[in-house]
Amino acid sequence: MQKQLTQQHLRRHPEKLERFDRVRIWSDEWGMWWRPSASGYTPNTEEAGVYDAYDAWARVKHCGPEKRITLVAA
Repeated sequence: MQKQLTQQHLRRHPEKLERFDRVRIWSDEWGMWWRPSASGYTPNTEEAGVYDAYDAWARVKHCGPEKRITLVAA
């Protein structure tokens, strides 16, 4: 099972972010991965961006709950 944390969980427990090194960003709203440099979405894991965990969090922490963002260990 892959390590993952939802955006909503990280808002309550930001200290858990330190458990991750590199992550992919999943948007359940679109059912796709974020591409590198946050330049769109892809359904293919191989085309997904791999982000530093803290960089990924900085990119998604402002998103609303309707996006249903999850950070998944890469």
